[in-house]
Amino acid sequence: MKKQVLDTLRNSLLIAAVASVSATYSVAQTSSDYNKRELLWQVLDQSRANDYVPVFFNIHFKDKTGQKAVQSHIDWYKTTHVDFVNVKYEYFPEIQAVSSKKDWKNIKSFAPETWEEQLNVIRQLKHELGHEALIIPTVFSPLRVLIQTAGAQLSSDRDGRRRIVEIIKQDPKAIKPALEAVTKSLVYYIREARKAGADGFYISSQGDDLEEFGGGVFVDVLKPYDRQLSDVAAEVAPFNILHICESGGHFTTKTFDDYLDYPGSIINPPLHNWEGKGLSLADISKLFRRPVLGGLNNRSQALKEGNLTALKAEVDEILKDAPANFIFGADDSVFNDVDQELLRKLVDYIHTWRQTHKK
Repeated sequence: MKKQVLDTLRNSLLIAAVASVSATYSVAQTSSDYNKRELLWQVLDQSRANDYVPVFFNIHFKDKTGQKAVQSHIDWYKTTHVDFVNVKYEYFPEIQAVSSKKDWKNIKSFAPETWEEQLNVIRQLKHELGHEALIIPTVFSPLRVLIQTAGAQLSSDRDGRRRIVEIIKQDPKAIKPALEAVTKSLVYYIREARKAGADGFYISSQGDDLEEFGGGVFVDVLKPYDRQLSDVAAEVAPFNILHICESGGHFTTKTFDDYLDYPGSIINPPLHNWEGKGLSLADISKLFRRPVLGGLNNRSQALKEGNLTALKAEVDEILKDAPANFIFGADDSVFNDVDQELLRKLVDYIHTWRQTHKK
C-alpha cells in the first residue's frame, strides 16, 4: 500500500512538471525553437499531441570505452539529428563458463569498479551534451547479462545463446541465485549512472518471447528480477523507456499483459515479430496508457538499401496512424553501417511531419 501511494505521488508530480513545461512552450514546436530536452518532456504531456515528432535511432559503436566512445556518441547525435543521447551498454562481464545447472552458483555480483569506464562515458557525455539533450543509458536485462556472463557475450552469438537457454530450461529455478547477483550489480549501475549524469534509462527486458521463456517461466522466475531494474530507474530518474526486446523470437498480443505493471515513461515494443494478429502503435499506447516509441522495422529493406523515397513512404504509413504522444524509432538497433547522412534526412523529415501533413 505504501509503495502504491508513493507511485501515485511520483506520477502526479511528474504530470504536473510536464504540464508546466508544456504550458511554457505552447506555440508550434520546432527543434530550432527549443532544446531537445524540452521537446521530449512535451511527449509525456498526454493532454495534447506532440506536433514535433522526436526520433530515436541507435547503433552499436565500434569504440566502446574511453574518449573514442564519447566522440562516437557525439558524432552520431550531431550527424543524425536524433533527439536524445542513448549511451550504449558496453560492459562485458568476466565469463564464468556454464555447462550445467550446477555452474550457476559460480556467478557472483560484479565488483563496483567494473562499471567505472561505462560511468566515465556518461559523465563526459553529460558535460558535452547534457545542456541540450537527455542522456539515456541502455541497461540490459538480468537475463541478457546472465547469458553474457555464462559465455555468450555478443548478441550475434545465436548458437551460444541457444545453448545457455537450453541449460536454463532444464531447471529454471536453479538460476535464481545467479539472477539475484546480476540484478544487484545492475541496480548499483543504475544508481551510479544517475549520479554520473543520466537523465533516465532505456531498460531492455528480454526472455518473454515464445521461443525462450514466454509465459510461466518469465513471470515466475525472470520477472521479479527483470522488473527490479524498471522499479529502481523510476525511483531515481524521471524519464525512462521500457524496451521489450524480442531477441529474435515471437510475441502474441497477450505477451504485453506481463508488462502492464512495469513503471516507465514510454514503451518501446516489438512490432514486427507477431505470432498471429498483432497490435498497432495506437493499440499499445492505449493498452499501457503511455506514449510509445517505435514504428520502423530495424531491419527495413529500404533502410538497408539506403532508399530515402521508400523510407519516407514507410514513415508516412506509420505516422498517419501513430498515437498522439509518440517518439519515432525502430524495434531495436539499426544496421551499424547505416548511411548516417541518409538517416539525418529521414530524421529531419519525421521531425516536421505533423506540421507538414496537417489534415
